[in-house]
Amino acid sequence: MKKAAFLWLFLLATPALAQSEQGISVYPSSFFTDSRPATAYDMVSRLPGFSLDTGSSARGFAGTAGNVLVDGSRPTAKTDDLSSILGRIPAASVERIEVIRGGAPGIDMQGQNVVANIVRSKDASDQTILNASMTYTGEGQWAPAAGIEYHGQIGDLRYEASIARTAQVWDDSPGNGYRVVTTPGGAPQYDRAVRTGIMRYGYTAHGGVIAPLWGGEWNNNFTLQTDDFPDGVRYEGGGGSRFDSITRKRNGEFGSHWQGLVGAVNLESLVLQRLGHEDDSNTSAAPASSAAFLSTNDTGETIARATARYNLLPSLGLEAGGEAVYNFLDGHSSFVSNGVPVTLPNANISAKERRGEGFASATWKIIPSLSLEAGVRIEYSQISSSGDTQKTRSFFYPKPRALLAWAPDDKSQLRLRVEKTVGQLDFTNFVASSNLSGFGVAAGNADLRPEQRWQFEAAVERHFWDKGALVVAFLHEDITDLQDFVPVGGGLDAPGNVAHATSEKLSVSGTIPLDFLGIKKGLLKPNVYWTTSSLIDPVTGESRRISNQRNIDSSYDFTQDLDEWKSTWGLSWGTSFSRTTWRIAQISRVGIHSNPFVSVFWTYKPATDWQVTLGADNFIPYRFELEQINFAGPRNIAPPPTIQDAFSRTQPRIYMQLRKTF
Repeated sequence: MKKAAFLWLFLLATPALAQSEQGISVYPSSFFTDSRPATAYDMVSRLPGFSLDTGSSARGFAGTAGNVLVDGSRPTAKTDDLSSILGRIPAASVERIEVIRGGAPGIDMQGQNVVANIVRSKDASDQTILNASMTYTGEGQWAPAAGIEYHGQIGDLRYEASIARTAQVWDDSPGNGYRVVTTPGGAPQYDRAVRTGIMRYGYTAHGGVIAPLWGGEWNNNFTLQTDDFPDGVRYEGGGGSRFDSITRKRNGEFGSHWQGLVGAVNLESLVLQRLGHEDDSNTSAAPASSAAFLSTNDTGETIARATARYNLLPSLGLEAGGEAVYNFLDGHSSFVSNGVPVTLPNANISAKERRGEGFASATWKIIPSLSLEAGVRIEYSQISSSGDTQKTRSFFYPKPRALLAWAPDDKSQLRLRVEKTVGQLDFTNFVASSNLSGFGVAAGNADLRPEQRWQFEAAVERHFWDKGALVVAFLHEDITDLQDFVPVGGGLDAPGNVAHATSEKLSVSGTIPLDFLGIKKGLLKPNVYWTTSSLIDPVTGESRRISNQRNIDSSYDFTQDLDEWKSTWGLSWGTSFSRTTWRIAQISRVGIHSNPFVSVFWTYKPATDWQVTLGADNFIPYRFELEQINFAGPRNIAPPPTIQDAFSRTQPRIYMQLRKTF
């Protein structure tokens, strides 16, 4: 305790990075020189105490934002994720990064407590960038990927284009191991288990144009993506059985955004159009049985949004606007067991949503050290379904929010937030689904209601040693209509609503410079959280935690810049965790044990236009466990269950990446 108190007092006494004002930190491009970043993503990862949030995947534009702005605006994209967008911005074109904590008048915080704003240089040079990589997995696969980008500028007109073949690590758990099956009163039966499916493959194409228009800036972009992910599991005892699945996705997106001044009002407008197609195939085969589940989903989303911001006073900013959204899904599924078609609830359904939202907020700098952001969003939606379920429903939700931020000095900030959030329904939950190696087949549920969460959060942030920062936060949630799994009849369950639940989360994150240990230019970034929750199980009536919620998530990233070697090397590790899911006739638990997840990399940058990275992921394989407690019927009335416990030793991967700028 004495050592901890001494360390905290020492941090209080150390100087912090110079800030333009309390609550806003400005990091010029020179701040990142030691790490020789190649992209804006590299720069964001070096921001002290900042953790990248790429946003959620819910429908609509509001409430799904990440915590990074580009030139003061959120990228008009959802299919094209924030990490990819930052990875396409060359570091040489970034003038500075501003980090705004707790809100400031005239700044679009996108519902976030902390945002980073990437400010690009107005006179960036033309660049052509080649990227190539090769990944070797323990499955014996060589996974090549390559891409080319072009960034150009003519006066105030900026444009970019890229095309790439992608190969992304999508699942760390595949490997070789064994399975233990214990029936009631029987002896354990052992067999060999093999899990496959590490890489996800695809193609992506992107283009964008930014042009001056009507005294403002007009930004247009499009993205096309394909993704194929095959995976499976084989058990070699009892005559042998196997389960195979493949998911194929095709997505397209176009976004157009304009922002400028109309008098003293900062006006922002955007339109976004997304279309998607997904095919899923899930099959099983054993000596005495076979099954096949097939599904197809076509989806679309159209968004129009306008926002007006006006600074009534230098210390008081007002914001108001609205959003209109149209969504659709057309889903079809079929299930065949031992050659016989099986009818499933909501196997074929079409869903449409018309949703509107109005919002207004104010950000008040009460005194230089104290700011308040308060506002409300009002949402109305109408969802109609046809096919196996004919139904039309309407929802109306007010969503207030208040954030109070106090900065007693330029190194510290306390943030208190209270907010009501409303989740967006995932239309794919309306349609029947399957995982034949896991829960089997589940029904769809067109009666789902959006879950509502009252969130109460407190966070303390402390900066020290120029590049150091720590953030400690506690979040309590009071949840209505939580989405979990509920019985729907016929021995099946489906995504459904639980009337009430609570959840708590304690998190610690930050950046710790290690120079005081003699590790020159070494940085340690911890990111740890613990969660607990409570609800009444809809099957047994007993208290339990929320399905699929991790008990702990902890990772630690170490990097060190080696100037004499023109290099950066790093080590990352994550510790054990478990998460449990409760269904009508099954309890399943996923766990990582024994060894942590460990990766290491070395990046060599002999010149500003060359970068070579060598790395190894999971090179100390961990033990992955999937335990399934399978009941013959609903858990509350079924006889003792059969327990299947499968273990696998995961497989290491090595990779090389090349980047060349012309």
